[in-house]
Amino acid sequence: MKANSQQQKLKVHSKEQALQLAKRQYRGKVLKVQSSRVNGNPGYSVKLLSNDGVVFYVKVDAKTGRVSRN
Repeated sequence: MKANSQQQKLKVHSKEQALQLAKRQYRGKVLKVQSSRVNGNPGYSVKLLSNDGVVFYVKVDAKTGRVSRN
């Protein structure tokens, strides 16, 4: 029951949702999305390839919905 109540507090519920948030904020082709810890919270790490050929990572905090580039 506890896990279910914790999930309801999350703003990002899936890899697909994390991917959409990352793409909205940063331009590029998504290479990979995986579950990750972000600031001690559940979240996602999104690997992107920029239009000029640079690979970079974006973290999506599932609890707050905050997107940040590493």
